[in-house]
Amino acid sequence: MRSVKDCEEYLLNIPKFKKKTLLSDTKKFYELLGFPGKDIPKIHVAGTNGKGSTCFYTSRILKEHGIKTGLFTSPHLVSMKERFVFDKEMISDEEFVTVFEKVKSGIETLDDNEKEILHPSFFEFLFLMFMEWMSMKKADAIVLETGLGGMLDATNIFEKPDVCVICSIGLDHTKELGDTIESIAKQKAGIIKENVPLVYWDNGKAVNDILEKTAKKKHSPAYRIEEKNISDFVCDEKHIAFSFNNGYDKLKFVRDLSVNLPTSALYQRINSSLALTASKVFLKEEFDCDKAAKALKEGYFHGRFEEVERGFFVDGAHNEDAVGKLLESVGSIKGKKVIIFGACKDKDYAGMLDLVSKSHYFDKIILTNINSERAVDSKTMKECMTDAENVYVTDSLSEAIDLSKTYDAAVYIAGSLYLVGEAVSIFKTGDN
Repeated sequence: MRSVKDCEEYLLNIPKFKKKTLLSDTKKFYELLGFPGKDIPKIHVAGTNGKGSTCFYTSRILKEHGIKTGLFTSPHLVSMKERFVFDKEMISDEEFVTVFEKVKSGIETLDDNEKEILHPSFFEFLFLMFMEWMSMKKADAIVLETGLGGMLDATNIFEKPDVCVICSIGLDHTKELGDTIESIAKQKAGIIKENVPLVYWDNGKAVNDILEKTAKKKHSPAYRIEEKNISDFVCDEKHIAFSFNNGYDKLKFVRDLSVNLPTSALYQRINSSLALTASKVFLKEEFDCDKAAKALKEGYFHGRFEEVERGFFVDGAHNEDAVGKLLESVGSIKGKKVIIFGACKDKDYAGMLDLVSKSHYFDKIILTNINSERAVDSKTMKECMTDAENVYVTDSLSEAIDLSKTYDAAVYIAGSLYLVGEAVSIFKTGDN
């Protein structure tokens, strides 16, 4: 019998022999597996930033209402198993191998020509494993995060999800999705389905117009959440709290819902508000404000402004929009600060570093290399900075962490989820 490590090795090698799969091919392979989990109610979430947190909060709210809920998110930080959660528990080793074998057995029924066309990509394979798992667990509901974009994403194979959610939209993955905010918005809008309610964040007129036009064309009720729905906002180094009013009488939403989140990430006001509204739309009259508030008070999404060791925070911000939101949170906290920054070469690392430098929030900026083929060299990053004062270059994250400890300051690690995963592993094993 295979081990989890064996399964992961196979999955990681898929890109080496797999051609790009069309969404129609994903549907065909899903049919070959027997449509596992097809009839389970679903909440489908897309967006550039915040979709993982929104999914997490939504799943917690549904669970608190007694609904057996599956959660599929990406990417993982340390283990692929992190992408698979049911009722707040990560998939076991045995179950991971079992659902891997189920999908793999479907591949074995294909001839060589069919394998070349229909073999799932890395992400699709994991998504299909998740659907097999949800069928096994007899889930009451599923919360699905898109992998990339929306329109052509593997998770977009379902004709009738129960709710669609679109979070903050910004410039990222421009090679695949287009280099304008409008082109990216159109890709995200691809998850909007006929007569399926849409919950979305106020992303400005250009994006809002695209989402609203698509929703109207699809006869989908649209609920926009914006800053005016959030009031009485307070924060400290461990929590944020606010009152939420969604403003839609049709939802019969209780006004002034008090929200308390165990995080100092200011941007989570956006994601938790989207989760509250999506949950209300999904649950309808069964939605209970007290249960929702309790669910939000007790959980936080790993890798998002998370304190992994006293004075060390990791955040998965890896594009300008997300870095801007990170800096908003950093700016609200007093005291000396250091940032350790590493990025992938296909990201706008120059733009992100420009925001970091111009914020003047950090006494030291430490650039480092990610342990990945996609990493941009730390020396290259320094060369693109116009103001290199108090900027230091290191060859590895461990070296960067050691250097940061020589300063009496809070340390923030950001720029890439790969870097965050590496940091989590270092602190978890005590190799720092």
